[in-house]
Amino acid sequence: MRHFLLSLCVLALGCSSPAKADWPQWRGPDGTGAAPKANTVSSLNAETGENIKWATPLPGPTAATPIVIGDYAFTPAADMENFRLLACALDRNTGKILWTDDVGPARKSKERARENTHAECSPVADAETVYFLFGTGDLCAYTHAGQKKWRINISETVGNIDILWGYASSPLLLNGKLYVQVLRRQPNSLLICIDPATGKILWKHERPSNARAESLEAYTTPIACTLDGKPQVVVYGGDALTGHDPETGKELWRFDEDLNPQDSAMFRVISGPTQGLNGLIYFTTPRGNDLLAVEVKDSKPTLKWFHQDVKADVPCPVYADGFVYVLSGGKKDLYKFNADTGEQVWHSPLDTSSYLRCTPTVAGGNIYLIDGEGEFSIFSAGDKFELLSKVNLGGYPARATIAVAGDELFIRTGDRMICVGK
Repeated sequence: MRHFLLSLCVLALGCSSPAKADWPQWRGPDGTGAAPKANTVSSLNAETGENIKWATPLPGPTAATPIVIGDYAFTPAADMENFRLLACALDRNTGKILWTDDVGPARKSKERARENTHAECSPVADAETVYFLFGTGDLCAYTHAGQKKWRINISETVGNIDILWGYASSPLLLNGKLYVQVLRRQPNSLLICIDPATGKILWKHERPSNARAESLEAYTTPIACTLDGKPQVVVYGGDALTGHDPETGKELWRFDEDLNPQDSAMFRVISGPTQGLNGLIYFTTPRGNDLLAVEVKDSKPTLKWFHQDVKADVPCPVYADGFVYVLSGGKKDLYKFNADTGEQVWHSPLDTSSYLRCTPTVAGGNIYLIDGEGEFSIFSAGDKFELLSKVNLGGYPARATIAVAGDELFIRTGDRMICVGK
């Protein structure tokens, strides 16, 4: 298998999908983690190469989702031989590495429990520019072809952004502005707005919290939601879910009902929120214990439904076609719920010996996920739980969520990127 994947990377297979849609941010074009109209594969074979278009070795690991736009695929990497952080661009059609840029030193840790290398934030891209954020605070803007447009260090402006397990929030691009959240113990938590043309910080809005100690920290990413007919930036962490005015950062509403009822000092949040049906936002409580659906109307959030003991500590909920899919990294279960009522459609344990830290991706009637050792699985997203295909792609540590662009999957393992399609 390994021999086949490595040999593929030297072939220019140049056969791109006829439906060349993009995946410009880590939750996809709609921010839901889904591409339901894509015509994606239901199987692949690493031994024969069935449905594998190319596989390209990369300098090191990341938990970041690949970003795909136009003819480019972008990913960060941590070169753990030299402990360097890299921004990388690949040809979407062939997998050829087009350019890399050395951004600075990586976090010097190879421990399994501390895999964050500071190369964990997913990039975001528009039609001309790609933006890479690293856990060091370095935020860099490049043309798709690799020309650096600007570079700033957020830590130099707002103070140290590193948190216990390493900063990992991804930037959000909304209506011509970049948003970065810094949820930390001290000095204060912020939502930051940046001009994507220049890197100038336009404003910093303080986000207060009654949480304490590690519960102040979050690894989530801000999301764009349309609520009350208007775009909002939604932030989750510090024992609260909040909505903000994209123009000023002003807090418009706050939901903090029973998110940390015991006032635990260790309720950090990793799993981020997802918008779905009719103004509903789906998210898990700190430590991933319960799944909540909160409805926001007239700037008033109310709990519509919830499920206890889901244990989705790291993976985020995914919304597609009226349903919510949740992966439990702790219990190693996969769930499907009715997005409006919360009724459970099915759930099943997963046969894996490794941890699960990716968010599942729903596309073309299938669910895609990968475990920490690189075992890639495809399940039916239909009315009954069904395993369609399983293959070991290798490449520990594999933690990145799978991207879908057009009808192709872009899979980032710890040592390569793989393009899968018909």
